[in-house]
Amino acid sequence: MRTIALDFPKSILIETCNICQGKCIFCPYSNIRKGNDIYILEKDIIERLLYEIKKYYVERISLFNNNEPLLDNRIYEIIRTTRDILPDVEITLSTNGILLKEETVKKLYLAGLSALYISIPTLIDKDYKTIMGYNIIHILEVIRNLHNSKYIKIIKIAIPKALSFNPDEFKKEFTEKGIEICPWEIEYITNWKLNLSEMRQYFAMNKTTVSCDRPMDQAVITSNGNMLLCCRDWHEEIILGNIKSDTIYNIWHNNKTKAIQELISKQEYNKISLCRKCSMAKVNLSFDTSR
Repeated sequence: MRTIALDFPKSILIETCNICQGKCIFCPYSNIRKGNDIYILEKDIIERLLYEIKKYYVERISLFNNNEPLLDNRIYEIIRTTRDILPDVEITLSTNGILLKEETVKKLYLAGLSALYISIPTLIDKDYKTIMGYNIIHILEVIRNLHNSKYIKIIKIAIPKALSFNPDEFKKEFTEKGIEICPWEIEYITNWKLNLSEMRQYFAMNKTTVSCDRPMDQAVITSNGNMLLCCRDWHEEIILGNIKSDTIYNIWHNNKTKAIQELISKQEYNKISLCRKCSMAKVNLSFDTSR
């Protein structure tokens, strides 16, 4: 648990567009964003951010947030620009895999991507189709046909662990081929309006009570320019500032950000409106998962 905020975030999420075609049952995109205005973060603003980031020590740039980054046809160019400006930083994307092709992986690698996280909660096709909204065989075929070790190297499997997740099967399918698997527990916030009854059929839905310190070292920038407290703030409930009219550094050090970081340092999550509704907050949770 980090109790003192970094002088500048070491991890920065830059959402280049706010579009997604996925139908994942654990994601609130359809409830919150689908049908809303489309935002595309301008390339010149992204470049300005990258040059600001270059002045500081940053470990990772994630060119996505709550979207499907492969729907942005500029993404290869943006990755190349990021790599040119920040040659030593880790550059990551996370995808639902719908658009995945062998050529896609090749282009991402050649553009300078460090890691492509693919969401695969289970290898049971029936469960996968319900959870993700399409068949898994397409993704598996793409990965199985990746014979170039350089391309395989950037693939990582992000696992929102389903009840039917089988570590031995994942090891055989991925780990033995040199592909890292990265399990994580499902997170949710009460105002996401997810179908918790359906989710309980596929996920443990245990109430996690951990000491979350993401806002102490991670900046989240949405495609409309807002800098948010957290990547899980789908409703943009806590906007710290907007990078179209300010810098990351200034927003990171403004009074609003510092006041919230001070509360987090004391683990006073109940005093932060977003945190007290989140399954990751160390508070007395009372989520009704029976419906």
